[in-house]
Amino acid sequence: MPPSLQPPPAVIVPAAPGHLEAEHALFEAFDWGRPLPPLPRLKGPTALDYRWLRAAATFAADRGLPANPYATGSGRREAEAFRRLTALPEARLEAALKALPLQQSGTALALWRWGQFRVRSGAFPVGLRRIWEDRLLTAGPALTRGYALRHALCWALAEQDEARFAEVRSRTSPGSGETLKGFQRLFGLLGGPSPQLRLWTLPGLEYQDLRLDQLGSGRIWFCPPEDGPLPELPAGTAWIIPSLSGNLDERDASLTGAPLTEGQALAARLRTAKRAAHFAPSRKAFEQLGLAWFPILIELDDKGNLQAIRMGDAAPGRP
Repeated sequence: MPPSLQPPPAVIVPAAPGHLEAEHALFEAFDWGRPLPPLPRLKGPTALDYRWLRAAATFAADRGLPANPYATGSGRREAEAFRRLTALPEARLEAALKALPLQQSGTALALWRWGQFRVRSGAFPVGLRRIWEDRLLTAGPALTRGYALRHALCWALAEQDEARFAEVRSRTSPGSGETLKGFQRLFGLLGGPSPQLRLWTLPGLEYQDLRLDQLGSGRIWFCPPEDGPLPELPAGTAWIIPSLSGNLDERDASLTGAPLTEGQALAARLRTAKRAAHFAPSRKAFEQLGLAWFPILIELDDKGNLQAIRMGDAAPGRP
């Protein structure tokens, strides 16, 4: 057949994602802090469920509530139950949290984001914070259950409450074993000697094997720097910058590859700012200790032993 008479190639139009695929894509983008995917072509009740989930992912917890897309039915009742809950006085919140249905992923995500803001702003006493964590631990999608587990464990560690740790552990799924082991290791470090890490000086980029108490400070702040000016550290606080790539072996005595590039860029920033810090290029070294979520604030006692560990959700917003 002459080329001009050949049939045109078939145009393959990708199928519209189903509700579960669209929900997964939104959760993945939300978890990584990326822009949410475009609105999928969904119809019927699943389109409303997705709109409620998207509203939960995008509302400003300090300024309003997610819009309720449902006109009638159980979806509307559940969304309105959440919206009413947020306006209740503290004395009525416990019962409302326990009674709130979590059939919709959007409700669980909205509850997580609203409660997270309340905790960070200091508006949740310990008892209510734990009831909120427990409600999210036992219902809703895997992502919000994972968030609640991390939150509850970080706070149990910060408060050095082993009874709370055991309570949370009893409510977790079998797939949470590695997370629980990491926190168990951190509980074991409390009151004991400082662990040793292989660190590179900044801006000098010379490696040293140091215990935390050998840094000359009673407070150790673990956190990658953000763009812009470097954070101001209070007196008596040492700064350890964990690598974003983190793929250097903890036994290596020289920087190579991505950690080298990252270390050189950090050295230039600190040299310009006339600041000093330490660079930790091995993620494995942190994981072996159980230090999994940044920022982390470690406080030492006057003997150099670990007095407190505030990690992740329980860490202060600033050093």
